[in-house]
Amino acid sequence: MNTSIPSIQIKKGVCQLLALNRFSVQQWLKTFDTMIFDADGVLWNSDKPIPGAPETFNALRAMGKRAFICTNHSASSRQKLWCKAQSMDLLIAEDEILSSSGALARYLQERKFKGKVFIVGGQGIADELTAVGIESLPMDEAPALGTTLREYVEHMPMDSAVGAVAVGIDNNFNAFKLSKACCYLRNPKVLFLATNNDRSFAVTPERHIPGAGVMVSAVQAVAKRPPFTCGKPNTYIVLHLIREGLIKPDRTLMVGDTLYTDILFGYHCGFQTLLVGTGNSNLTDVAKAQESKKPLMYQQIPDLFLPKLADLHKFLPSKNG
Repeated sequence: MNTSIPSIQIKKGVCQLLALNRFSVQQWLKTFDTMIFDADGVLWNSDKPIPGAPETFNALRAMGKRAFICTNHSASSRQKLWCKAQSMDLLIAEDEILSSSGALARYLQERKFKGKVFIVGGQGIADELTAVGIESLPMDEAPALGTTLREYVEHMPMDSAVGAVAVGIDNNFNAFKLSKACCYLRNPKVLFLATNNDRSFAVTPERHIPGAGVMVSAVQAVAKRPPFTCGKPNTYIVLHLIREGLIKPDRTLMVGDTLYTDILFGYHCGFQTLLVGTGNSNLTDVAKAQESKKPLMYQQIPDLFLPKLADLHKFLPSKNG
């Protein structure tokens, strides 16, 4: 990505913003009009705002920058994510929230999908499908205690109207759900959709929980076919905004915390990319990507790095909060 940033680098492709002087940072701020922020690990962690992130976000907006929050989180609807952002005093409109579950619902709506969707995932997927008039099926009641997996599969009811299986993060994922999803996917006409492929989320630096990618991989392994993934790094989640001219890729900055989703997504879209160190990936991960012999790993190397979003606040001409 060519910008007017001076060549102060860790290694090829990564500029540390804090190594630049105030004038250079302010010149860089003129290279984009739109910002797309990941949520978890950038603006908040779980239910708590990352210190200084809302104030920096709002100060950037006060400069006239357009902003979107783009998250792979599928357990909550966009409306609930917007309420969460509002509770943290982020200056964001509801239609500026982009989510993987919202993208999944839009994908089916654009295809004029008429069937039902079997969901392995959270309420957010069901809410987004309901919003576009698509019926979804949750998992049946838990099998009776002592029921074997074979007994369950032999007798489980199957709805012939199911035309798609949607898989996202599911805190109650089990072999029964996996089996039913894969039985539906035995029919090649049934669509296989994934919200995202995030592998894990950090609870603490030393402790992680499985992400949607774990559930998606399990279903894919048994179904023996890949899904269409609606969230990052697939460009589909913002493609409608690019087509409508609301986002111009060469004037857009992607701010994320994960190399293989956020930064790769930015690369695919042709955005500038900024990695912050308050989430999943850090400079050690960047160095590994730079040294990797794997093809295409260079696509995960960010253009810029900040330890935390709040570090940008002191360079901004307008400060809210």
